[in-house]
Amino acid sequence: MPISYLLVEGANLMLLGMGSVFIFLTLLVIAMNGMSWLAKAIEGDASHETSVTPAATPKAASEDEDLIAVISAAISRYRSK
Repeated sequence: MPISYLLVEGANLMLLGMGSVFIFLTLLVIAMNGMSWLAKAIEGDASHETSVTPAATPKAASEDEDLIAVISAAISRYRSK
């Protein structure tokens, strides 16, 4: 077999493979968009009725100071060994 025939067959196989993957991925994107649209249509106005949770209150400064003191004591005890 001449090399040109093999190159043409290789190019045809490459284009067939890349084309089939492209078509599959295109159909996958279309299916995913369709399912997303369907989910939004089924959900309806339920997404607009979200509950509001109160913001977390920051820790008091004394708790942070106590934590720093405990950590400092643990470090000094560890270093003294």
